This record gives sequence, C-alpha cells and structure tokens, in this order.
Amino acid sequence: MINREDYLMIKQARDKGCYLEDIACQRGCSVSTVKRALQRQGPPPRRKSGVRQSKLDDFKSVIDALLAENVWNAEVIFAEIKGQGYAGGITILRDYIHPKRTLRESKATTRYETAPGHQLQHDWENCRSKLEVSFAKFMSPLMFWATHAASMPLLLTAMMRNTLMKA
Repeated sequence: MINREDYLMIKQARDKGCYLEDIACQRGCSVSTVKRALQRQGPPPRRKSGVRQSKLDDFKSVIDALLAENVWNAEVIFAEIKGQGYAGGITILRDYIHPKRTLRESKATTRYETAPGHQLQHDWENCRSKLEVSFAKFMSPLMFWATHAASMPLLLTAMMRNTLMKA
C-alpha cells in the first residue's frame, strides 16, 4: 500500500519519463501498484478511522436495566438479550459487565450472638473411619460426640445426654 508521498514520487518519476518497471524497483513495490496509482491519479483513499460498533451496543440499555434490578449473572443476562435478538457471544457481555461489578453492593453479613441455650450451631464431620463426629455450640462450652451415622434422632439423643450431664 502506498501513501501520498509514494504517489507523488511515482508521478514525478513518470513525468520525467521513467519506465514503470524502474519506478517499481526504485519504490520497492510491484509494477501493478505503480500502474494503479497512476490510473487513480492520486493516493489511495483514506480508510475510515474510528471505533467499530459492537454487537452489544444495541443491548446496553437492556443490560444496564437488568444490572439496576440487581441481576448480575452473565448467563441470565445473556439468555435475556439472546431472546431479544442478540447475535454476539457471552465473552463480550462478560467484558462489559466486569468493570461494573465494583458498583454492586457488597453482601455484608451481620454477626450476632445469642445467649447460651437459645440457638444451636451444629456441623457434622465425616471422619476417615465409619464414625460421624458432631460439633455443636449449644451451651457455652463447645461439645462434640461421635456416632455411627449423621441423623436427627442421634443428634437429639446426644443433646439430651449433654443436658442431663450438666444438670
């Protein structure tokens, strides 16, 4: 591809009477490029500059509305706009949503404590043997016990035994 300067050099050399092959060799291009430049009587037209339109541009208002409704899942948004005629991929959508995630409210949890005997926090842990170990903070100290299965009747029995032992 030649620029304006190349065209002016080609035209000047041709006006002096140089052969096309000599001009092409001098400029480092092919003979057909020199012929095309002389037939065009000017440098090639400039390419359009600017940003291409994205496939997502027509749907940005819909996406922003869904984000305002607190829908942040890209798969859900993708399904919604796909139903409205979106022809692009999910990666473009994720790239659009990613910087906006900082605007989303954080999910802060409030910690609260209850008095002993009012609430049970309980977890079952499966040991490598065939025992199930339960950890519970029901009364003020931590208690745990081992059983052969994780079930509600065994949990209630263990809690009753613990209550009777403290009494």
